[in-house]
Amino acid sequence: MTRLNFNLSDAMPSLPKSGMPVTIITGFLGSGKTTLLNQILQNKDDLKIAVLVNEFGDINIDEKLLISVDSDMIELDNGCICCTINDGLINAVYRILAREEKVDYLVVETTGLADPLRIILTFLGTELKFLTRLDSIITVVDAEAFDAEHFDSDAALSQIRYGDMVILNKIDLAPKDKISELKAFIEETKPGVRILESEYGQVPLPLILDIGLTQSDNYQTEISEFRRNKSAFTNHLETDGFNFFSFDSDRPFELEKFEHFLSEQMPNSVFRAKGILWFQESPSRHIFQLSGPRYDLQADDWTSQPKNELVFIGRNLDESLIKQQLNDCLAGLILPNKFSLLNLPW
Repeated sequence: MTRLNFNLSDAMPSLPKSGMPVTIITGFLGSGKTTLLNQILQNKDDLKIAVLVNEFGDINIDEKLLISVDSDMIELDNGCICCTINDGLINAVYRILAREEKVDYLVVETTGLADPLRIILTFLGTELKFLTRLDSIITVVDAEAFDAEHFDSDAALSQIRYGDMVILNKIDLAPKDKISELKAFIEETKPGVRILESEYGQVPLPLILDIGLTQSDNYQTEISEFRRNKSAFTNHLETDGFNFFSFDSDRPFELEKFEHFLSEQMPNSVFRAKGILWFQESPSRHIFQLSGPRYDLQADDWTSQPKNELVFIGRNLDESLIKQQLNDCLAGLILPNKFSLLNLPW
């Protein structure tokens, strides 16, 4: 495959003035969707891009992992928008369209377990089809981690089946034979799909924005069924056996205890975990990302009051057990000096 060596924002296309173009970014847990979205936001130049970040739980982790952008350019919608179809998504798009300052482009980042078909049909089979133009569905695939086990998930296959383009991400972590096998599987699953390779989600913007890949005529049967019986589109999370939960605490973790949790207690059924961590031993904020057996911690400065915020996603997770183990990792309560034992009146 030819490597492209120009800036991500070079030759940015002139976007149309009517029918706000929409790109849907999907992909399985930990594939690098937020990293790709950050690349778009960092290189968007003068484009006004609105972002809809969809994630599980009641903690908006992805909002905290996005680079700094104008706060009024981010819309958030909790829960799985392909399951909770889809007034929340429609209303969010209306709020973007109603803004006084014109938005040039909308990017929707789905959860890692989303079935993109129902999101596609929300743009093609409702009143949104008159107000927006679905430009492309981009599926991000982790070249190192994606394997046969992912195929046990209806969502993982649907993300490839309905993708207009597949970005084979993290190619620096995968051997060449693995990459070749993945390409063959992707091309068999979705004949003719466009495949791009990337490291850290770095793809030139002209290759992924305003490319006109989504063909609405290909979805006429699904649109008819969607309009006739929305309930026919089942909850894939229940089908796949996935569940998720959030954990937060205003007390810091003890580093050694948390490391023990990761190495000795974390169940294999946790496919994805991410969050902001506060360690008693460090003044820094730590961004935590776990995908399968691999995890990463990156330190930066706090932009808010320190606290721990985590989201776990997996199959048939024992929420109460994992939360108890995390509570056991918390540092003991430290009394302020004025309430120290030495100062108590006895």
